[in-house]
Amino acid sequence: MVAKTEVKVSSDFSSDYAADLVRIFSADPNPEGPGMDVRPVSAAFEGTYKSVAKPSRPGSYGIIPLGGTDIAADATFSIRFQPRLLRESPQVLFSFIALPGKAVSISIQTAGLKLETFGESDAVSFAFEIGRWYELRLAIAAGGLHLIGYSVETGARCFEVRTRPLNERSGFTKLVLAAAQQLEDPAAFTSFFNGRLEAPMLLRGAQPVEGLPDSPALEGDILALWDLGIDIPTSHIRDKGPLRLDGTLHNLPAQAVRGSRWSGEEICWRHAPDEYAAVHFHEDDLYDCGWQTDFCFDIPHDLPSGVYGIRLRCEDAEDIIPFFVRPARGAVKAKIAVLFSTFTYLAYANHPRGNFDSAYVERRNAWRAYPHHPEEHPEFGRSLYDFHPDGSGIQFSSMLRPQLSMRPGYFAYPDARGSGLRIFPTDTHLVAWCAAKDITFDVVTDHDLEAEGSKALEEYALVLTVTHPEYHTARTLDAIGDFVAHGGSLGYLGGNGFYWRVATSDAFPSAIEIRRGETGARAWEAEPGEYFHAFDGQYGGLWLKNDRPPQRLAGVGMSAHGPFTGSYYRRTEASYDPSFAWLFDGIDDEILGDFGFSGGGAAGFEIDIVDASPPEAIVLGNSEKFIGDYCCVSERVNWGAEVNMSTWQASQIRADLCFIPKSHGNFVFSAGSILFCGSLPTNDFKNNISKLLENVVRRCL
Repeated sequence: MVAKTEVKVSSDFSSDYAADLVRIFSADPNPEGPGMDVRPVSAAFEGTYKSVAKPSRPGSYGIIPLGGTDIAADATFSIRFQPRLLRESPQVLFSFIALPGKAVSISIQTAGLKLETFGESDAVSFAFEIGRWYELRLAIAAGGLHLIGYSVETGARCFEVRTRPLNERSGFTKLVLAAAQQLEDPAAFTSFFNGRLEAPMLLRGAQPVEGLPDSPALEGDILALWDLGIDIPTSHIRDKGPLRLDGTLHNLPAQAVRGSRWSGEEICWRHAPDEYAAVHFHEDDLYDCGWQTDFCFDIPHDLPSGVYGIRLRCEDAEDIIPFFVRPARGAVKAKIAVLFSTFTYLAYANHPRGNFDSAYVERRNAWRAYPHHPEEHPEFGRSLYDFHPDGSGIQFSSMLRPQLSMRPGYFAYPDARGSGLRIFPTDTHLVAWCAAKDITFDVVTDHDLEAEGSKALEEYALVLTVTHPEYHTARTLDAIGDFVAHGGSLGYLGGNGFYWRVATSDAFPSAIEIRRGETGARAWEAEPGEYFHAFDGQYGGLWLKNDRPPQRLAGVGMSAHGPFTGSYYRRTEASYDPSFAWLFDGIDDEILGDFGFSGGGAAGFEIDIVDASPPEAIVLGNSEKFIGDYCCVSERVNWGAEVNMSTWQASQIRADLCFIPKSHGNFVFSAGSILFCGSLPTNDFKNNISKLLENVVRRCL
């Protein structure tokens, strides 16, 4: 359990800001809905603090201290690189930093290559090709620098540069990869390289530059040989040379990616690390903003479990940073736990969705909703649904940066039929419902399951998921599965759940990684041979393709998706069986959920069905009459005679309300729709979806 919370604030205001603690019950800014409901809670940190603007510094790079190594004398450096983006502005491949404030660096741009030597520059015109591997060899001697570039694919010489004699010989203190260090501000880096680097090597003496690194260097000539295929799950740059000049990667560039020696015979980097000894750098990689702490919050032992926020106010601006509080160790637990999808929150963090337009701004202003949109703040990084500037998919997301999409009052869509909330804000519809029904619950998160396994769920009778538990690790799935196997009940109140596999890392505890595989409802696909995570070395992609389909846990699995529009369920004949009288107690309607603050109905957007499910799974309701064009997910469609027919595909476009009785008298209840919880607040929480869920919960109480 986290006992201390560090709060890091960047404020552009000239006046002080005020901070206090609030408990969050509803994050919906819709004035026709439950509204914003945040309630002040006394806290020791409450007060005013000095506003300090703190920069966010995206961009990945490597730093290798050279220690006392004397390479002011003649030396030769070689490296391979693969450009993925070319611009008019330079992108630095590497820099040797010398004292005082001097450097030798090489950069590429659309026009070619530039070599800068202690303030003097030489350029060569060359048309680099995106995705091609090149080799550089740079000989440093008193008579000047001699640089030759080769095509790794053909071995042909591409360009050559010779400089004038060096006027000064400063000793080099460090080697910087993939960026330029601002000499006046060593904490700042610019001119980031977008592409892959491999096989940096430093030799004693001005070696003949002809030949590629595959030509063996004499062992006695090697000063440093950095193997980027060693310690892939970490930030270490390992030197296999005699001086052990190890370095560090910063801001989580992509590792476990194909290098110039990739043969295609192995697609798992663990089996051929020398073929994956490259690092893919991006100008917008961001692991940690690195802000200084403004104040700390020691969480009181008696603070009730719940959803809280640090509220910051200055002049006419307000922001609330949410966090979760579990029960104190040894405290009496509630019967119910709500499992918040913190891995999914990370996956979607700062996803702009491409809909930031005048209609969005008009609604935001009218509702006095959260005033910031990810489109306005690219400096905080993007989501796992977005692309780097070079077109590669973003594989990492980190908590150590502002998550604008995880803010009370933030809405994702200008929803004509509701509030348009997604992820955390819409999950507070369930929090508000519990408060309205006087149902006490404890908070548990994905991160808790990852850290503690099923122990985090001990003593609970029922675990309720939130609307979109999409991203999971093996350990989180195991924890939920063990909980049900040992007698706990599960309420899966969302859709598209338990879908993608992600990886975590002890080296980067605030991040998750994804490798989107060859199928699934995906915004991008990992490159061939790059389906295995760098963090844990395991195959990524869908849990379905890891032989852990969602149906095995929840009875339903992702089937289709469409626009942010909601429909309803119609009860099946099976739902009228007397054994379900308790579940539908107080409900006389055949139609369930033809209303709601998420798309106007309980069923829709991303939906799950019963198939390949446990034989005891019972369908209680099917959705009907979706609004807009829905389509089957790609993993369901192939060239089979049946699945290739439009009539069969149409039959798969539905949401199934599902119930699975379990051997201990427990059960699994699944909504099969992301929009389900959006119907809870309708009519002041008095409706058939609300009553249905209340019956599920009361059964376990």
